[in-house]
Amino acid sequence: MKKRHVVYICLLLLLVAGIYAPPVLPVIQLPGEILFSWSEGSPLAGLFGEGFTNTFLAALITFALLVLMAVGLKAKSRTVEEVPSGFYNFFEMVIEGAFGYVENAAGKWAKAFFPFFMTFILWILLANWMELLPGVDAIGKWENLPHHAAHKAEVAAEKEGIHLTEEEIHKIEAEAEGTGGVQKGIFLMKGSADEQGKDWTIVPYVRAAATDLNFTLAIAIISVVMTQYYGMKAQGMKYWKKFFVWEADKIAKNPLAILDPIVGLLEFVSELFKMVSFAFRLLGNIFAGQVLLFVIASLIPIANILFWHLEFAVGALQAVVFALLTLTFMSGATQEHHADEH
Repeated sequence: MKKRHVVYICLLLLLVAGIYAPPVLPVIQLPGEILFSWSEGSPLAGLFGEGFTNTFLAALITFALLVLMAVGLKAKSRTVEEVPSGFYNFFEMVIEGAFGYVENAAGKWAKAFFPFFMTFILWILLANWMELLPGVDAIGKWENLPHHAAHKAEVAAEKEGIHLTEEEIHKIEAEAEGTGGVQKGIFLMKGSADEQGKDWTIVPYVRAAATDLNFTLAIAIISVVMTQYYGMKAQGMKYWKKFFVWEADKIAKNPLAILDPIVGLLEFVSELFKMVSFAFRLLGNIFAGQVLLFVIASLIPIANILFWHLEFAVGALQAVVFALLTLTFMSGATQEHHADEH
């Protein structure tokens, strides 16, 4: 049997499976789902929120993969006699090409900027592509949404010193009834009737880290803070003069120079808002791609193959864009800006 015939048979099976056992449309939410909550009074509750989320687990997995990759490739590079081949040869080519690009863009700062540039690319790339792996966002634990909503409301009320009555709890549960996503699928029904399934959802054990604002905002803060650090390292305290300008002599000669402090302050605000821009650009693209895969899979499962390739490309593009913007801002921060006088 030829390979193309095997592909055709697999596509036909996917089509049949999608008709008779269609995938469910899970409950879509922006925050990462909590796998388990911290015990009451635990110090972890203050550091990591209400509990351990599936997006944080995904971030740890991607970090572990990066560490394993680095250790494995470094160990292999010590064997001078061995001719590099396969993945090691490909990875070495990528590293050399990336470093050459950074060197052309940053000059003498290349060795300082390259670790950030390459780490951002690899970490974000793995975090983005994780949503494309089978089982991610699909394998998880059952959760009764009415009970979950009532428990969440009780915890929030207790923090404010309020005790909810049974009537209030039942009202919250009633409002959350029928909001689940497990309404169809012969292998995923929770109960014997469709109406029972509507109160349930599946909380995945692993969800792509880049679909959580905590992950994207964290790396955005690292990018912007390190940009300011290298700007100050290159120029000293003079670096801050472009943001906080006040030259009385210049203002006395030219009243329009009063606008310089305002422009500098606006530039400083725009520098801070780079964190927001970085974070939401990455989050928006990856989260939208995840929702797209969910919706298409629940409508026409076989069509997901086409969108899988689209999200594969988008994930790579967003990783490269984030790293390139960071490199550009870091390079610009190390260069002195002299005002033109006419």
